[in-house]
Amino acid sequence: MIKRNSLKWMAVIAVFLSFFPSLWAGSSDSLLVKLNQTIEQRPSYMQRKEEALETLRQSLSKLSAGNLEGRMNLYEALWQENRSYNTDSSLFYATALSQLAQQAGNEEQKQNALLHRATALMTIGMFKEAYEIIKPLREGGVLPGQRSQFFHLGRSLFGLMADYAVTAQEKAAYASLTDDFRDSLLTIYEAGSNMYRMIYADKLTAHGKYAEALRELLPFTPTGDGRFDAGYHYTIAEAYYHMGRIEEARHYYTLAAISDMQSDTREYIALRKLAVILFQSGDIDRAYHYLTLCMADAKACNARLRILEILDTFPVVNEAYLEKKQQQQRVITGILIAISLLVVSLIFAIFSVLKQKKALQQAQTDLAHANSQLNEVNRTLVEYNEEMKRQNQLITETSYLKEAYITQYMDQCSSYLEKMESFRKRLRQLLSAGKTKEIQQALTSYNQEVETELAEFYDSFDTTFINLFPTFVEDFNALLREDEQVQLKPGQKLNTELRVFALIRLGITDSTKIAHFLRYSVTTIYNYRTRMRNRARGDRDELEKQVMEIGKKALKGANPPQ
Repeated sequence: MIKRNSLKWMAVIAVFLSFFPSLWAGSSDSLLVKLNQTIEQRPSYMQRKEEALETLRQSLSKLSAGNLEGRMNLYEALWQENRSYNTDSSLFYATALSQLAQQAGNEEQKQNALLHRATALMTIGMFKEAYEIIKPLREGGVLPGQRSQFFHLGRSLFGLMADYAVTAQEKAAYASLTDDFRDSLLTIYEAGSNMYRMIYADKLTAHGKYAEALRELLPFTPTGDGRFDAGYHYTIAEAYYHMGRIEEARHYYTLAAISDMQSDTREYIALRKLAVILFQSGDIDRAYHYLTLCMADAKACNARLRILEILDTFPVVNEAYLEKKQQQQRVITGILIAISLLVVSLIFAIFSVLKQKKALQQAQTDLAHANSQLNEVNRTLVEYNEEMKRQNQLITETSYLKEAYITQYMDQCSSYLEKMESFRKRLRQLLSAGKTKEIQQALTSYNQEVETELAEFYDSFDTTFINLFPTFVEDFNALLREDEQVQLKPGQKLNTELRVFALIRLGITDSTKIAHFLRYSVTTIYNYRTRMRNRARGDRDELEKQVMEIGKKALKGANPPQ
């Protein structure tokens, strides 16, 4: 009752999953990623396998020739390790085990060695030779310890012979023998065990009962034995494949292939069948990659039967792969031609841009040069403007000074002319009267008046100058060292030294003119100027230039005298 309920639930689950093929597709895609990762790690698995084989070979070399039991055990272990890894080595160790068993008189090991040898020959593809080995065992009986191996071998051998049979009659005969050996296997294993379920499902699949086979197989929890798990997943995949449920088949073929890759085996079927499904779905690259790996492993294992199976599919996949590569090459060539044209166009564009850039740089250089020239012209104009302002200021200042002094000296000249006219009339009167003595007295009086007038003239000059330059004395002393400054007497406006530099300030720089104006010798005036330069606070040669700057700001806002 419990078993029937379980079968019902499994059927429901199978029908439920059939409505969601996309779930299987997504799961298969992730499994393919895992498969690729496992294949990438395959060198480490192979290294681990070689290390295990080397350890067994080292142990064998250390045993004495007389230790037959120990050597037979190691030959058995070496055969097991090479069974799906290197057929030539497995055949060698089966032969060596047979020889030792003959030498030791061990009937069980002799039969075990024969079955190992037949298995290796079957894998190589030598069905007739393998059949010749098991034929006597089938007729004469098999030892109890070898029954399982014998029935597995018979089921595999006759199953392969049925697959490769030429006529329908031969195929039916070998298929019947395969069923016999499969049924014999079912008598060995406990009903409900994983091995029993797998063998029974294989029988159901062989007879087209795929749904029943799946109910028998599912659910399944991996055992951790890579070779067994690979076979179990493969059996599930076969059932799905024959039902036409390709996505589910692909899922379980992938699981079987992963287990094969992880169990260090080189003789397998699942990866090849997965490659065919991928090829049919258009995944040519992955199919080609997987088939190439299958071929390499089959050659390394010398599994001629697997090589023949691969060669049945590989040429078609290889041709499609090469066609795809050629198409990709044509596309790449087209892309390269397009890129080349773009590069040529880009080169012309670059040259054009560089040419324009060069022209722009030349224009910028010319513009910069023109700007530089313009700036120079502007600077020159600014200098000219400054010079014109300075000259205008000088002219204004000079005009102002001239206006001031002309007005002052016109008044003085008018006064002198009146006095001279009055003195001339008096002299004429005295001369007409013949008063010589009075003329002499008049001349003496006139000389005294001249001196008085000269003093008044200098005083008038001083007054006018100080009116024009009220801070001249202070500004002039500021140009001298503190201990060399000019000290005026009470009531003095200017003294002789200051008058010399007052005349310089008014623009009279010639010593001869200054000497004539002040009624001194040229040497005296020169000495005054030299002595004063030596008393300068700064550069002595700059003193007179600095004097010329005194009072310029004050003169700008001043009005000429009325």
